[in-house]
Amino acid sequence: MAEPPSPPQEIVTERLVLRSARAGDGPALREAIGVSLKEFFPWLPFSARLSDLETMERVSQIGEREFHDGTSFVWRVWAPQGLLVGSVDLHSIDHSVPSCEIGYWLRSDRTGLGFAREFVSAAIQVAHDVLKVQRIEARCDVRNVRACGFAEKLGFEFEGIARNEYRDAAGDLGSRKVFALVRG
Repeated sequence: MAEPPSPPQEIVTERLVLRSARAGDGPALREAIGVSLKEFFPWLPFSARLSDLETMERVSQIGEREFHDGTSFVWRVWAPQGLLVGSVDLHSIDHSVPSCEIGYWLRSDRTGLGFAREFVSAAIQVAHDVLKVQRIEARCDVRNVRACGFAEKLGFEFEGIARNEYRDAAGDLGSRKVFALVRG
């Protein structure tokens, strides 16, 4: 059986650089999430764990290892002046379908500039061109109206609600809207 394809570690868009997660990203990751904590809580479970730099560095190291293992692909998104503005990842990869799930976040002090559309679109392009996926899922907490609307703006279609499927950052059971971008 052939080795699954591996996406590029660096993707350059018109205004941004998507670079695979790596050890040493912890300080920038903590700062970017810290700026956005009010907007991320309770939608993103990791927002409750912004307790220390060690945690953010461990998350970065795991992202680097998983990228090299091919189990998930996490890119940190950098503006030209070296500011971490967001993150996008392809995970839950199933080469037999082929399909994956996409996750993304943008620091709250950079919204409204089109950055999220730019970097999420780049990751979708890699999923299609490199991983050859036919289906990409995006899951958004049902209460997170902005995230759900963004998925629809990108062309994802609403398929249903996965009820009580995860614990949100507050520890409460959460339900997510399931969106999919399907080729053909």
